[in-house]
Order: sequence, then C-alpha cells, then structure tokens
Amino acid sequence: MRKKLIWSFIVLILVVSIYNLIIRTRTVTYMGENKNWFIKINAKLVGLNRSYSIEVKYKGKATIQNADFNIHPRHYDLGFHSFNKNGYYWVCKDDCGYYDKDSKLLFFIVWKEKNDTEEKMNFIDLRKINN
Repeated sequence: MRKKLIWSFIVLILVVSIYNLIIRTRTVTYMGENKNWFIKINAKLVGLNRSYSIEVKYKGKATIQNADFNIHPRHYDLGFHSFNKNGYYWVCKDDCGYYDKDSKLLFFIVWKEKNDTEEKMNFIDLRKINN
C-alpha cells in the first residue's frame, strides 16, 4: 500500500511538471504610454520556446523618419524606419528573451520626424500587467 502511494505521488509530480514545462503557456504583458507613444510588449513561454511581440504606436501627427529604442534592464534595442498606415510598428521574434522577472521595464526611444532637424527622445515606464 505504501509503495502504491509513493508511486502515485511520483506520477502526480511528473504529470504536473510536464504540464508546466510543455503544455502550459505562461504569458506576461508590459504596457506604457505618454503623449507621443503607446508601447505594449506581449511575451509568452510555451514549453521551452519563447517569443514576444513589441507594439510601438506613434500618437503624433508627424511622419517618423526613423526611430531607435532600448528596453532596460534587458538591453534589447532596435531601430526602425517605417510604420503601417495606423502608426503601428511590430517586432516579432522567435526563440528570444522572455520578460517576466521585473515588475517594471524602462523603454527609451529616440526618433526623428520628417522635415525636422532635431531628434526627440522619451523615457516610458512599462508596467507589468498580470495575465
């Protein structure tokens, strides 16, 4: 009887472990905005595969010539030159970093509007939203 109980417990632990590692999708969302930008990061972990998407939306009226951003403390950076017709820019990667440890990220963006000689910059706090 005792052996059956021990084996049942071991099987239960294995089933729960397999579910958490392979089947269950863990997700986290970070969001933040200011008068110029709306930023949303969706990250997910399915088994051992990680992916995320970064949604960057310019809320201003001008046309963006180029922009560069960094996310801290992960130090992920990217430059981009175009938005779709609704002002969104998406970055989708597979098998990449998974944000979930920090309750807050800092998004730093530098951009240049078309026909403007000066670059502009903003710091935007991204807050973790529990999923």
